[in-house]
Amino acid sequence: MPAAKVASYVRRQPRWECDVEVVVEDDCGRELMGRVANMSDGGFMAECEEKVRLGSIVEVRVPGRGRLRAEVRWVLGWRFGAMILSETPEG
Repeated sequence: MPAAKVASYVRRQPRWECDVEVVVEDDCGRELMGRVANMSDGGFMAECEEKVRLGSIVEVRVPGRGRLRAEVRWVLGWRFGAMILSETPEG
């Protein structure tokens, strides 16, 4: 009988709850109305008026933070989670 697998725990980065309306620009050239629900240093969760494709690259402008370019890592209906690839601060 094979040995039982031991689950490894990976601590998530702290999340900050927010409620920010944004325009989500996807890699198909669409500009979609969206809302960022939480953020961390490495990513964010948002919902959008239309579904975005898993693995796509999106850009959002978050007031006070700047323009974020991110890869969609998970999709659940109209919600998605994205890993920030680059950030251009406002100003």
